[in-house]
Amino acid sequence: MFDLERVTAELHRELGAVREERPGVRHAGLVTQLRLAGEVGVRDGRTTIHAEFDAPAPALRMRSELGALHGRGGLRAEVVTGGGATLRYQVRVTAPGTDLARATGLVDRTGRPVLGLPPAVVAAGPAVAAGVWRGALIARGRVVRPAGRVRLVVTCPGPAVVLALVGAARGLGVLAAPQETVSEHRVVVRDPESAEALLRSVGAPGVAEVLSRVPVAPRGATTADGSLQTVNARRAATAAAATTERVRVALRALGDDVAPHLRETALLRLEHPSLSLAELGRLADPPLTKDTVAGRLRRLVRLSGVAGPDDD
Repeated sequence: MFDLERVTAELHRELGAVREERPGVRHAGLVTQLRLAGEVGVRDGRTTIHAEFDAPAPALRMRSELGALHGRGGLRAEVVTGGGATLRYQVRVTAPGTDLARATGLVDRTGRPVLGLPPAVVAAGPAVAAGVWRGALIARGRVVRPAGRVRLVVTCPGPAVVLALVGAARGLGVLAAPQETVSEHRVVVRDPESAEALLRSVGAPGVAEVLSRVPVAPRGATTADGSLQTVNARRAATAAAATTERVRVALRALGDDVAPHLRETALLRLEHPSLSLAELGRLADPPLTKDTVAGRLRRLVRLSGVAGPDDD
């Protein structure tokens, strides 16, 4: 019998055993866990961090990573157990000043929380995207099997985090979809090929192999459609990367001679190179339609004389 809780626990164990040496990737995983499992703030001139897990191992690893990556300057970190119907493991951190909070990228220079994930993490490429998804799966990821089909689900604190994870998945050539229920925001990886590719990218080949052997209930052309969606996701990622480069060249060519509304949209494209046009539009202030975003980027590129195909 396929035990979902056991497979989820094995997923967390396998990901926790990954020994990542690249500081940028480690930072991305840590920041994602903090965003999904806790909060970072500044109070009375001190940085405060709180995160909560349902097992001791990820809590202890987070305390260790915080010390290894940001342990200078009087940081104090502890792991305590919380009561209630289900035992919880809480990471509590305090540090003097605001340097630690800003180093995570989850607090801006004024001390306000950053929506989603830090732009520097979102835009850092496939290696860091794998670190983002590793952190997300450790913090709030689980394996589910509705209607006989195995899926990966990550529960998120809000839609901005959902968009960041969808974009990071696209950067890995993986199809992930937002899902909103009455009680929570989620990111779901439904396609079996995407789920397997994602698990191997983040360092969980054992669980990928287990899931590949789970029989799937027949549902007509679902598997073929899923494969087509995976191909389309990879094509969209390639198109978005090409457009990002054209926008970067266009801004460099035009210099200061760019209308403010075109510059703002171009900067969104550069900060979030993996997101679709519709997702970029939702991040704009005020929000824009997909067609408006596409039109602004095309106009910017035309004005600079940089040629190339349209984005997604």
